[in-house]
Amino acid sequence: MDTLVAPITQPNGSLIKSNRLASLKNAVTSSPYSICIERAVLVTDYFKNKANDHKPMIVRKAEALAHVLKNKSFPIYPNELIVGSTTSKRVAGPLYPELHGLPVMEDLLNFESRKLNPLQITRSEKMKLVRDVVPYWLTRFMAYKAFSKTELVKVVVDQLNPKFFLINETGGIGHLIPDYEMLINTGLRGIHENAKRQLNLLRPMDERRPFYEAVGIVCDAVVAMAANYVSEARRLAERETDVERKRELLQIAANLQHVPAHPARNLCEALQSIWLVHTAITLEGLDNGISFGRMDQYLYPFYKRDIEAGTLTPQQAKELLGCLAIKSAEIIPVFSGDITACHGGFLSGQAVTIGGTDKYGNDVTNDLSYIFLDLMDEIRMRQPNYHARIHKGSPKKYVERIMDNLVRGVNSPAVYNDEVIIDCLKKCGYTREDANAYSTLGCVELNAPGKTFGSTDAALVNVPICLEMALNEGKLFGDRILTSGARTKNIEEFHDINDIKEAFKTQLSFQIDRCQNMLTPIELGNRNYHPTPLSSGMIEGCLDKGIDLTEGGALYNFSGVQGVGITDTGDSLYAINELVFETRKYTLARLVKALKNNFVGEEKLRAEIQSLPRFGNDNPVADSYSKWVTDTFYDVFTGRVNTRGGRFVAGFYSTTTHYSFGLHTGAMASGRLKGMPFTSGIAPSNGADKKGPTALFNSLTSISFDRAHNGVNVNAKFDTATLKGEHGKKILEALLLTYFKKGGMQLQLNVLDTEMLKDAKMHPENYPSLIVRVSGYSAYFNDLSPAMKDEIIERSSLTC
Repeated sequence: MDTLVAPITQPNGSLIKSNRLASLKNAVTSSPYSICIERAVLVTDYFKNKANDHKPMIVRKAEALAHVLKNKSFPIYPNELIVGSTTSKRVAGPLYPELHGLPVMEDLLNFESRKLNPLQITRSEKMKLVRDVVPYWLTRFMAYKAFSKTELVKVVVDQLNPKFFLINETGGIGHLIPDYEMLINTGLRGIHENAKRQLNLLRPMDERRPFYEAVGIVCDAVVAMAANYVSEARRLAERETDVERKRELLQIAANLQHVPAHPARNLCEALQSIWLVHTAITLEGLDNGISFGRMDQYLYPFYKRDIEAGTLTPQQAKELLGCLAIKSAEIIPVFSGDITACHGGFLSGQAVTIGGTDKYGNDVTNDLSYIFLDLMDEIRMRQPNYHARIHKGSPKKYVERIMDNLVRGVNSPAVYNDEVIIDCLKKCGYTREDANAYSTLGCVELNAPGKTFGSTDAALVNVPICLEMALNEGKLFGDRILTSGARTKNIEEFHDINDIKEAFKTQLSFQIDRCQNMLTPIELGNRNYHPTPLSSGMIEGCLDKGIDLTEGGALYNFSGVQGVGITDTGDSLYAINELVFETRKYTLARLVKALKNNFVGEEKLRAEIQSLPRFGNDNPVADSYSKWVTDTFYDVFTGRVNTRGGRFVAGFYSTTTHYSFGLHTGAMASGRLKGMPFTSGIAPSNGADKKGPTALFNSLTSISFDRAHNGVNVNAKFDTATLKGEHGKKILEALLLTYFKKGGMQLQLNVLDTEMLKDAKMHPENYPSLIVRVSGYSAYFNDLSPAMKDEIIERSSLTC
């Protein structure tokens, strides 16, 4: 069964060497994106049963998940070696009516016909949702119960089309790295036994008893789901005429009889155990940011043992890893049209981290690290989101292999600087050992795998709009009466740039206060109405404390908030100071009037602004303003604590909110026009960096990342001709290592031909598998909005 299709050739000529993987990739990429209503219907059926109403919420959530896992579809597709699915369709997203409620279903009548990211759903499925699901959750979804009715109206109005900040926790939290190392070495039976032991130590009325009972319920439910797949694999084997495929199906059944209930005995069982539990965790809560962690590390003992026993070859190991990687691309989120503008490209953030050090600081690059790098090149799909750790002791061969991927347009992995990140995490409160062993998750976030509940994508904040309100007494430029921010000084009272900075900081603090005040009841809502016992059983601390993740059970607890539009704000402050207070060429009143009018009639002023130095050109004065904005963003989180007892921490990445926030923000003193996108992550304005990559990286390292505890995203786009061949690899390696030595934290590259991107926009049918890096994650170019395609095309192409 390994010769069904010809190997797939990638756009640059790279070959998928396994016919099985070529077949699986073709099946996934050719499947329509769909919505699956199974989960929504099954969860609703459970909660409609009044016999369950008296039970503690955590037990109800455990039993609801068990009802889903035991009664969902369990498809096994041709050529698969690793099986399990979150939905009844090949590429689809489940619905979470108890979490996001009705807002995500605002497109219910036109999901399949909407222009951006259409999703297939049948008429009968729509009718079942309208008849059986929507009415029940209309007054029961999490946000409805978390807020008063007055507050709820404000939240819905504010968040359906967010201007000032976007809160992601209304749909659940997600964004964690389960302890998959523990899973494959202990099994779910081991986790259940641990919960039983803890339960037996408690008195009959101890309030922690329901938690331990719930953990046991969900562990048993995943094992029951595995049994369903065993039955299906055997059924298919009985009908199978191909001898080899029959053997594979029987092996799948044998694997699932053993895992995930028990410890894995080989690499194949380890991968099967991880994947099946991964699907269950995805169905438990928000299907976003559930990441695999350091797979090359915790899988290596299984790989090494199998290789030494002669039961596995490196090529077979790569094929097994590829089977899991392709399965991850079957998972897509279901977003409304408005939220798609904020999180475009079917973002699901299932990160895999390779390389780096162990907890003692020793390099741990191994054979699997290189196999993963091969897979990134050969498969090239939007998931998993691959990240590579690099440190001073990383093997030269490993670094060169990463460079080889990047210069040939694989655009994976994104690279992370261990020295900077480990120091940052220690300052955040991690032990030295846990910081040394950090992993990435989601887009660019950082944490100790299996120990952290970081809510790393709690919210994203529109930073430039705070400067807009600082220049207009707390009002947006288009508002004459409504005050959206704090009341700050009239522009006539600003005597120097420090007065404007102070007003900006006041506006930023005001919006962060609003954001935290909105997050607090949502955090409590997740705790009270959406505990996650399966995820809790997979994170250190919860079983010891006897409390759920949502209540603070994890060893480490944080809430991550991202600043969007940092350098747009910094460039604007620099231009104001230069033109108004230093050279006095313009009055502040004239400049603000020009901004309110979108520079109409002030084209000369805008041209003069655009001729000024901007971030990205190694100009210390211009760069210092973006540094000040990042430092100010850090400062406003000082002392803020979430309901789980953890700190609020800052990060700088944008998904696609740099586009959606830009739609709501007026013209800026950087020269950016009203409604245009901001910069993505920490990057210069498109076209602003004129002096090449060395100047760009010098500007980036002028910013201190020692408090960017939630991670940063730095996009760099190189023209393919610039990094061609061995010479190009050496150039890129020298640039990257120098950038990291000077204090850079992270980098993701797009090595693309701009003309090809333009052609792909005009003729999408010719580029069905073109992958681009957006802002911390990869997406198919065809899945992005026209505006986001333009934004990526317009990013500066660096030359050396």
